[in-house]
Amino acid sequence: MNQMMNEEQLQRLESFLLSHLENGAMPLDVAQGYLTAILSGPRLIVPGQWLPQVLGEAQFSSEKEAREIMELTMSLYNLILAELENREYAPMMLSMEEGYENAPLPLPYGWCEGYIMGWNQHGESALDDMAGDEEVAQRLAPVAAFLMYEEDQLLNPPNEDEHRLAVDQLAESAMALYQWWKPRRILPEGNA
Repeated sequence: MNQMMNEEQLQRLESFLLSHLENGAMPLDVAQGYLTAILSGPRLIVPGQWLPQVLGEAQFSSEKEAREIMELTMSLYNLILAELENREYAPMMLSMEEGYENAPLPLPYGWCEGYIMGWNQHGESALDDMAGDEEVAQRLAPVAAFLMYEEDQLLNPPNEDEHRLAVDQLAESAMALYQWWKPRRILPEGNA
């Protein structure tokens, strides 16, 4: 993990988000997928637009806690950016060990859901642009595959080998899409 955020800070953010799910906060894996797409698209989306999506209507116990959680969320954002830039990115995901003692079954659904939510923030034209480039569209295929599972397939995928292969492609897909958009990114006025 990058030095921008240590394990203790990540756990603190995860704990806060989980305790505020009923207020619309995203679980950490969803938030990471969401911010990955926010950072990857054609335009800069400012924190004022994405922070409410990540934190929902979370209730802070104090101004100090609000500042701490905002800083941790920005640290996560910066960590994701550094990992994408350095090509060291890995999606966060839950896994199921029961019945999979040798190799737990990765459950990427939260990350994938967040990732698509993030792309939707860039507008339909961004998804259309990616769909119009065959190689880029292939990068979205693993994400789309997981979103098409039926509910009873989530913990029992129709083809475990294909499931694991698609999971293995998520990191590379995220980094490739980030790099594809980089030269096409619209910079805010005043930036060179």
